[in-house]
Amino acid sequence: MRWDWASASWIWRRMLRQMIHRGLKASFYWLGLFVSRHPVFFLTVPAVLTIIFGSTVLSRFKPETDIEILVAPTHSFAKVERSLANSLFPIDQSKNKLYSDLHTPGRYGRLILLAKSGGNILELADQVLQVHKQVLDLRVNYKGFNYTFAHLCVLSHQDKRCLLDDIITIFEDIRLAILSNHTFSKVPVTYPNTTLKDGRVSFIGHQLGGVAFSPNSRDQQVKFARAIQITYYLRNHGPVVQDVIAEKWENAFCTLITRLSTLSEDLHIQSLTSFSLWRDFHQTGVLAKGEVLVSLVLLLLAATISSSMRDCLRGKPFLGLLGVLTIAIANVTSTGIFFISDGKFNSTLLGIPFFSMGECEAA
Repeated sequence: MRWDWASASWIWRRMLRQMIHRGLKASFYWLGLFVSRHPVFFLTVPAVLTIIFGSTVLSRFKPETDIEILVAPTHSFAKVERSLANSLFPIDQSKNKLYSDLHTPGRYGRLILLAKSGGNILELADQVLQVHKQVLDLRVNYKGFNYTFAHLCVLSHQDKRCLLDDIITIFEDIRLAILSNHTFSKVPVTYPNTTLKDGRVSFIGHQLGGVAFSPNSRDQQVKFARAIQITYYLRNHGPVVQDVIAEKWENAFCTLITRLSTLSEDLHIQSLTSFSLWRDFHQTGVLAKGEVLVSLVLLLLAATISSSMRDCLRGKPFLGLLGVLTIAIANVTSTGIFFISDGKFNSTLLGIPFFSMGECEAA
């Protein structure tokens, strides 16, 4: 009885496979026959659709410039905390009390100067201030008018002057002391909090780096420092035109620092702006071009070899290449449909399927 049931089950499965096989064979036969009888339609319509949707990709493609949108979830607590910090701590106040990635200004230019050969940056006050002056004198032209940092800077609420880091005031005092035949040690600099000439206590922990203290110093007086960091804050609340000018200033700032870094004999100079992270993020796509091209060549080679035979009459290598071309056309068309439907694409999501497969294999 068991044998009869197993035999019947095997017969039913075989019949089902034969039915599916015959159905698919007949379907593909009639589909191929229909396509062969209407070659013009099946050649022109896919080409026209690809051109239409491909042009949509080119017209609607716009790279995202906000690095947070690219790498941070929309519901992340960091964005809530940043919004709270922006509302409670304006830049001219928070830069002394809340200096962290939690409170990043909109547009800015950051300058990092490092003394060469392990030198003391405090002894190079004149060179540092010369670089600072060139940044302040930097001009960008927009519709016939030259804009400098003074036109774009964040203004202090107290005296309506450009907001600058207090370390610049300290270096100006050091330069005056050196010009008066004194050493920089005549200007007392403590770390991380220091007292300025006007009596204000300023936090310079984020503006002075590689610090060494004087021996037997009770108030942590600075004897040696390797680097200095200066941030030039630009207004991030204003019309669109102002943001365009600020972006041009950032680009000119990077160009200036690149030129100065090659000319300076005593300083290593590096720059950082609001779009530096975005530029580095998208640079990964440029670095991957070589691997993508190699993969494409291997794909075409595999398609050609798999469709080739020893018999030249039966071999169809062009059929394999046509299959790859068909897949490419389908990808372009689907991407166009994706953009028409106002879809958002993030390249950081490309690796998720591979991570998922890795997790499944590990499990």
